[in-house]
Amino acid sequence: MLVAERLFAAHGIDGVSIRQLLLAAGVANNSAVQYHFESKAGLVRAIVDYRAPYLAERRRLLWTQAPDGDLRAAVEAQFLPVAEVAEFEDSHYMTFLEQLDLQRSVEPHFQRLPADARSSYREYEERIGALLRSRVPEPTLSRRLLHASSLCLRMCAVRERGRHRGAEQIPLAVHVNELFDLLIGVLTAEVSEQTRSALSKAP
Repeated sequence: MLVAERLFAAHGIDGVSIRQLLLAAGVANNSAVQYHFESKAGLVRAIVDYRAPYLAERRRLLWTQAPDGDLRAAVEAQFLPVAEVAEFEDSHYMTFLEQLDLQRSVEPHFQRLPADARSSYREYEERIGALLRSRVPEPTLSRRLLHASSLCLRMCAVRERGRHRGAEQIPLAVHVNELFDLLIGVLTAEVSEQTRSALSKAP
């Protein structure tokens, strides 16, 4: 799974063949992926499942510590675990998720993820959305929640790639706090009269 995560991150899901995966992993059995994962899609889901427990447990802990109504604490509870995974020595996960996002065709990649991952996103929408509904109208709020999630992924993937290249990194505390500042800015930006007017005319 770790070899697949790294290769998918580097070349895209469709850019890596099963044969290439087996060669890179040093596996001689050509049916190993089918035996263990049924298909490449099953392997993709297994990578997500492999990372999911850490993300779920850290979020659960951080949410229990977040004061009610505190947007920054809520943003930290949701996104700090993402930034932490990107720091793991063996992780190419954020870049892998970027590639998964780029691969989407008719349906978003989100719909192809395991149920637990989709449930986590819905919980994020509900919890942070509840703190913003009084000031950000729908459907703008739903789009902002998606944009914030995408921005976090992109910033953490850039840092993850830089780490693997040996590039100099700003301290993690600076990275995550600047990230939270940006995410809160995206989520809470004033809805302009121009946007409200455009929304009122939209079909």
